[in-house]
Amino acid sequence: MPESTARSARTWQLWLALYVACSMVVGLFVSLLVLRSGMGPTDVVLAGGGGFATSFALCLALPAAVRELKRQSD
Repeated sequence: MPESTARSARTWQLWLALYVACSMVVGLFVSLLVLRSGMGPTDVVLAGGGGFATSFALCLALPAAVRELKRQSD
């Protein structure tokens, strides 16, 4: 494997880990807000999972959006 490809894969893995970590923080924050509102445990888990999934999807879409904006500005 060429070195540039290996470096690119390593960078992508680091970004992916950052996306997961940030999404976990968002999911935890949403769970705590829902828990504080007095909802049941099922609602807390569903809301936290929804917050995590939404945040993670937005993080994955961000690089593609930036790439598209750069392409349009050239």
